[in-house]
Amino acid sequence: MSFNYLISMKKSRKKPQEGDVFVLQPIKDVFYYGKVIQTNLKSVDSFINGMTLIYIYKYCSNNKVIPNDLENEELLIAPVIVNHQPWWKGYFETIGNVGVSENDRNIDFAFWDILRKKYVDINGQIILLNSEPKYRSIHGLGSYGVVGKDVQKALGRG
Repeated sequence: MSFNYLISMKKSRKKPQEGDVFVLQPIKDVFYYGKVIQTNLKSVDSFINGMTLIYIYKYCSNNKVIPNDLENEELLIAPVIVNHQPWWKGYFETIGNVGVSENDRNIDFAFWDILRKKYVDINGQIILLNSEPKYRSIHGLGSYGVVGKDVQKALGRG
């Protein structure tokens, strides 16, 4: 079975760093932007320990140039926890580092814990919310396949 949700670009063994901006290519020569928000996560879920929280923004371009105010863009999909495979396989290509802004840290999101039937934070701790978060997804480790599929769906292609 072939993977065709994202187009592979430049492979890298360099571990992602907080604030890294990367591109992914769901459509030939159209680059969507992502950012590494937190690395080396600590969680009650052993599958998530050491993993990375990323955002994928609605912003796209035909060039791999970091936009000036990326953190002010809407997210294309809910935040995702990933391992390093997307970079190793070339589906994410880091193009620079702009740090993590206060806007980035204040995005309204949570993960749904299927077993506990409660919202949790990135560390798997239950959080009490007054309303549904703007962005939400299932708590767990997402693969580049999940990211690709979610991006294609958000673009109306999946």
